[in-house]
Amino acid sequence: MGRRRPFRRTRQRLELLLLRAAGAYARRVSFERASDTGAAAGALAFRLLGRRRRIAIANIERALGNGGRAARPEAIARDAFRQLGRTFFEFLALPAHSPAALLERVEFQGWEPILERARDGKGAVMVTGHFGNWELLGAAVGIRTGRMKYLLPAQTNAGADAYLNEVRRRLGIEPLTIGYGMRSGLRALRGGSFLGMLPDQDARGAGIHVPFFGRPASTHTGPARLAARTGSPIGVALIERTGPGRFRARLRRILTPVPGAPEDEEVARLTREITAEIEAGIRERPDHWYWIHRRWKTPPPLAAAAETPADGGGGAGKSIRRAL
Repeated sequence: MGRRRPFRRTRQRLELLLLRAAGAYARRVSFERASDTGAAAGALAFRLLGRRRRIAIANIERALGNGGRAARPEAIARDAFRQLGRTFFEFLALPAHSPAALLERVEFQGWEPILERARDGKGAVMVTGHFGNWELLGAAVGIRTGRMKYLLPAQTNAGADAYLNEVRRRLGIEPLTIGYGMRSGLRALRGGSFLGMLPDQDARGAGIHVPFFGRPASTHTGPARLAARTGSPIGVALIERTGPGRFRARLRRILTPVPGAPEDEEVARLTREITAEIEAGIRERPDHWYWIHRRWKTPPPLAAAAETPADGGGGAGKSIRRAL
């Protein structure tokens, strides 16, 4: 193990240098040029990163089947790599553009209930997926509401993590690191903030298993738990590309916790509905999602395999409830 640590530190330093160089370039050229550069980088990654390419293709085949739009899973995977490259370079470019210029690139659909809450000084849990340019979505919502914060985990590369969080701060978004119990998220919601979260990656043993493309997937319950604890609504939103440097941000659904309902039951229900809404968006634009992640990595416990997802998630839900 000792021999691996120096190499890891060297690799992380190199990653940070490349990240800073990419950021300097993205902020020096036009938004569209940065986006096209990212697409080229994504296409190159598709060719070079064989393991991630195979994971993406396998995920697409298993999730979407072999008919309809999934008839060419390799083509969808290639487009998804290009989309991820665009998103990455566009995110790095965002601080070079004024809030007004960024808003001109985004068409908002269905956001009046959220904007009304912002005018009333109230917040909400805002969830999206690793879909489209999710960082631009957070920045645009932050500009419109004035009180956007992210609740996210710390990355293994501390230097890169600090750099990316500084980009977010320059966009007016306060990043909150998920710690024990997510107490910072509770404080943010009770203070009237809009709290952005991305619960569409494998949650390992901390999640509950809910259906995702017909397969049980360990899913983060944080958004649902925070909403149930504070009575805040959950806005489920996705952002899609409509043209070069142009986007449509859709508030697809608002979920409301039922007052007085058993917390574990509400958390399971809300988590299922959040996941189902994200899945629906992915089915519409499969090239927009983060297929390179092993979303179904954590197998369900035997109880979850034999019973419903809500029943099978009780143990994990209780552990998270104790943490909160």
